[in-house]
Amino acid sequence: MIKSLVKDILDDVQTISYKKLENRLERYDEVAFDIFDTLIKRNVPKPIDVFELMEKCLGYNDFCKNRIRAEIEARRVSAEVTLKDIYTVMKSYDDNTKHILMKAEIEYERNLCIANKDMIDIYNKIVKNKRVFLISDMYLCKEVIESILEKNNIIGYEELIISNEIGKSKADGELFKYVLSKYGCKNMCHVGNNFMADYISPKKLGLKSYKIKTNTYRLPRKYIIDRDKGQFLNAFLNNNHDAYKDYFYNFGYERFGPVLYGFIKWMYEDMKREGIQEVYFMARDGYIMEKVYRELEYNNDIPDKYFEASRRSLRVPSYCKDSSLESVIKESPLLSTTNMEQLLDSLGLEILDYKDKIEKYGFTLDEHIKRDELIYNNDFIKFYEEIKQDVVDNSNKELKELIKYLKQFDFSKKIAIVDIGWGGSMQKNLIQTLNNQGISNDITGYYLGLSKKSKQNLGANGYKAKGYLFDCLNNDTDTDIVIAFRPLFETLFLEQAGSVKCYETQKDGKTISVRYEYEYVKDKELSHEAKKVLNIQTGAVDFVRAFKDSKVSAYINSDKEILFKYIYETGTNPNMEDVRRFGDFIFFNNGCGNYLAKPQKLRKYIVNPKMCLSDLSESQWKLGFLKYIIKVPFPYLRLYLMLHKMNNNEED
Repeated sequence: MIKSLVKDILDDVQTISYKKLENRLERYDEVAFDIFDTLIKRNVPKPIDVFELMEKCLGYNDFCKNRIRAEIEARRVSAEVTLKDIYTVMKSYDDNTKHILMKAEIEYERNLCIANKDMIDIYNKIVKNKRVFLISDMYLCKEVIESILEKNNIIGYEELIISNEIGKSKADGELFKYVLSKYGCKNMCHVGNNFMADYISPKKLGLKSYKIKTNTYRLPRKYIIDRDKGQFLNAFLNNNHDAYKDYFYNFGYERFGPVLYGFIKWMYEDMKREGIQEVYFMARDGYIMEKVYRELEYNNDIPDKYFEASRRSLRVPSYCKDSSLESVIKESPLLSTTNMEQLLDSLGLEILDYKDKIEKYGFTLDEHIKRDELIYNNDFIKFYEEIKQDVVDNSNKELKELIKYLKQFDFSKKIAIVDIGWGGSMQKNLIQTLNNQGISNDITGYYLGLSKKSKQNLGANGYKAKGYLFDCLNNDTDTDIVIAFRPLFETLFLEQAGSVKCYETQKDGKTISVRYEYEYVKDKELSHEAKKVLNIQTGAVDFVRAFKDSKVSAYINSDKEILFKYIYETGTNPNMEDVRRFGDFIFFNNGCGNYLAKPQKLRKYIVNPKMCLSDLSESQWKLGFLKYIIKVPFPYLRLYLMLHKMNNNEED
């Protein structure tokens, strides 16, 4: 244990900063680089975890233990060994199995190795005008290491020298002596990560040497990571983190990308089991999901389509079937406090056409109205009776166009629809419209999460749906784990277009969606929120592209506990950078826009606590708001859940 502790301490030593290293290396005519953990990183927590990953993915029990033991035994015969030497002394498997495992280890090494982002630029500059040698104490053969270097575009070096090919090692200095003699090096220095082999050993020969850290944490924030799968994902993200990219790109790569990957993989595997024949991604949240689905090439197996719909476009056509005030208010997505503009829009009408009638019954265009009080308000009841026929007429008109749009899709197949969640109202309205029109259908909904409201919308009607992160429809013990940061989470899914309003048939007979103006366009320019979300989504898709073929992804699979952890910690335990970056994002909910988390100065709240409560109420990411004010470590999630329980008016 002491030996392991000392090694960890020495691994953490760095004798020179990366910034200074490049300039120092310019002083030398020849530069030698260590390879593994210096120029190359493995996407695993520790090098021996390559064997653990093989054991988990290939299903060979105790392989990791057997592989480590075999290398120790082989080195008793000779200090420098080849991979073949190691597998020759392995007693746990027959010759055929050992051959399979040896080939697999080479495959895993090639797959898991990636250029060290802290070193690669330094290497590329030095290799242009210096004699560069790559030196490694390693059991892999030269051909395999050359393929790893080539894959990572590490080229231009004069020679690759491997200890097992010449029977000499760096640890005792003999490998350095060999290079100096054979290649006539007069002014050489060495760069590596091992304290003894790469730093002390060359110094004993009078060579200059520099040591870098074996492990450098490169992610922008620390996470509480469990052993096993969590550390493997952490290693992958850490090695692939690009400091030259901005915060939002890296946010997408490191936090949003993993949960998108997990959801789409989970969904695809379930669709295969259920015999789904076609999958429809629902606008607008399905836009980025479809991109990931196609990046994973699942569309080659189960075809996909983009289904342009919204709660409004599917709900308003249903009013012609039941236009009672109680029904339309119950079905509306209105917030508990609304106004006449939002209310008229939810009924499918344009507010400017009803300005006189609104004033006639004592209302104004922008006054606050309590949604749940409308069905008891005599003035509003009279107002609704006067406009009710217009609601029905518009509903009939929109229904005809909706049916034309729906008939462009083949619902006779076994269909999956995909959306973010939460209550499943779009699926309910879609299925009811199809059923009312006699269009046979077999639809299963796939969602990131299903809240308790899904029992009312879907469960009560016998509709099929499944949730990835939580599933209150099918599991009574599940809870809504995104409730504390739902607006922040939903923001990440923005399509760069307005919500679907209704449908219209063109001259060529094709029925298309009619969109509202995009709320994140100002003066014909995308707002800063839209641009940043686009950057986040680019990073997320890049993560999926890099991760999908990694051996690490085969191990983690679609494990939601691991893949959701980074964004969950951001939402429920944000740091100050997180709240500053996202705080001034405006989130629109049924046409009403409020900041995610942008409080005023603390001194204003001290003298006016009511202002603080009002701003907190309007804030869409209340945890972020509280963090912005308090700043110090605090049980923010517990505080939020307590406040939420006291005022349980969150919309579902």
